[in-house]
Amino acid sequence: MLERLFIKQFAIIEEMAVEFTAPFTVLTGETGAGKSIVIDAVTLLLGGRAMSEMIRHGSEKAYVEGEFSLEPGGEAMEQLLEEGLAEAGDDSLILSREIGLSGKNSCRINGKAVTLSRYKSLAAGLIDIQGQHDYQQLMQTHRQLSIADAFGGADLAAKKEETGGCFLRWQELMKKLADAKSRQAEILAKKDFLLFQINEIDQAQLRPGEEEELAAEIQKLSHRERIVKNLDKGYMLLFNSGDGVSAYDLLAKALNQLRDLSRYDPELGGLYDRLEPASYLLDEAAREIAHYKDNLDMQPGRLEQAENRQYKIRMLCQKYGDGTAAVLEKRRQLGQELSEMENYEILEEEWKKEIQKSEKQYYTAARELHEKRLAVKRELEERINREIRDLAMPAAQFIVDLQETVPWAGGMDAVEFLISTNAGEPFLPLAKIASGGELSRITLAMKRVLAAMDSSQALVFDEIDSGMGGVTAYAVADKLEAISESQQVICITHSAAIAARAKQHLYLEKQEEGGRTKTTVQDLQRPERIAELARMLGGSAGSEDLMRHAARLLDRQN
Repeated sequence: MLERLFIKQFAIIEEMAVEFTAPFTVLTGETGAGKSIVIDAVTLLLGGRAMSEMIRHGSEKAYVEGEFSLEPGGEAMEQLLEEGLAEAGDDSLILSREIGLSGKNSCRINGKAVTLSRYKSLAAGLIDIQGQHDYQQLMQTHRQLSIADAFGGADLAAKKEETGGCFLRWQELMKKLADAKSRQAEILAKKDFLLFQINEIDQAQLRPGEEEELAAEIQKLSHRERIVKNLDKGYMLLFNSGDGVSAYDLLAKALNQLRDLSRYDPELGGLYDRLEPASYLLDEAAREIAHYKDNLDMQPGRLEQAENRQYKIRMLCQKYGDGTAAVLEKRRQLGQELSEMENYEILEEEWKKEIQKSEKQYYTAARELHEKRLAVKRELEERINREIRDLAMPAAQFIVDLQETVPWAGGMDAVEFLISTNAGEPFLPLAKIASGGELSRITLAMKRVLAAMDSSQALVFDEIDSGMGGVTAYAVADKLEAISESQQVICITHSAAIAARAKQHLYLEKQEEGGRTKTTVQDLQRPERIAELARMLGGSAGSEDLMRHAARLLDRQN
């Protein structure tokens, strides 16, 4: 419930504090007194668009604040607690917005700054404002299905969500298959290219590390002559077969000189023993040199082969990856992609089966949703007709025209509200038949019927009595009072019958002070209410008969 509204420097309102003390409050006053400005301020409070024109002339900023009492354990209270914007045990909520000429605006929830989007999300369900624009929206057929579905409650909403999920899955699979078919030629062309790439890599018969091995081999073979020359020279020095003295010969002579000395001194035997293995090492080196030279002699043309192989590998690396390991990984990826393409026909059949399955699920859910809507249609028609008959439209008949339409996320139904306002007249859409007063009454009838499903804590009606009077106004007052039993009702009205029924009567007055116009508000008590009702009844000020009539009207209604 909205308990307090504070407005400062907003349009012609300099400063105004309004306390809402009853479930049914009316705001009255002369034309131009600022009643619609209060509605604009509430709209801004709920996160509506901020405009510099809203700021009172001569001021730098405007401020609107609203204090609400929330239902403990309700959805709004739980959200506040979850986000740390309220404390446990505190059921109050204070929303505030400040807008400035500089463009700097602020939104606060219980004194804590929040983003506008978060602010609007939390404020959205607090107050539902019904003005002339909202009455016009009722005539828009795309909104009428949502209104009818709202009457179906949580059960219908769950089935509608299920239907939407089935439809989305069905359409996604259809799109996937259509995309695949449209890309079929592209896929076949790509398949040929993949085969070419795979064959090119496979024919190379790469081995991991081969590139490094080839580089080492080419390094060796390209310096063959130098290697052989140096090996021959080394061999000559170790094992001279010519006239010179070789290392092996010198070592043999040294060993002969040391061999018999151990008889004279045992320590010299150890010297011989350490030097003797050197002769074996020289023998082993000689064999290795000979073997190495033999291998070099057995590979004529190998250098050219190695260089050609290295070139081929480098070309593959330029196309498929940096190094043989990367090329082989690319081959694995190409093979996997080719495998997926070769399984395309299998996948297509699987997609077709999934499409059939999801389509069947959708139509099943859509038919069940349609049956629920049929039940809602009958009950909604009965309830609305009962309400509009109470609103001085005794011959009017309202029907919910439930029509079959192409499949969509909301099922296979379209809804249009039709009405016949007089006996014997055809049923026509609201937009073609309803006058402003009739549309206001139909809107009120729907609000009365949907009150139990409406999550808004407060309803604001802006001149719902437009275009009606007499008995109709009393009927409207009855409906507003009935709604106020479950939701707070705030109503701007020019009807004395409606104003008399309210439990709280606020009077807005435009005054001039110091050359400036400003709006003030007064919470009327019985004497002032009688005077205001007399004014609204259209009599001359001070008429005793009119004052007595206004008093009787107030007494009768309360």
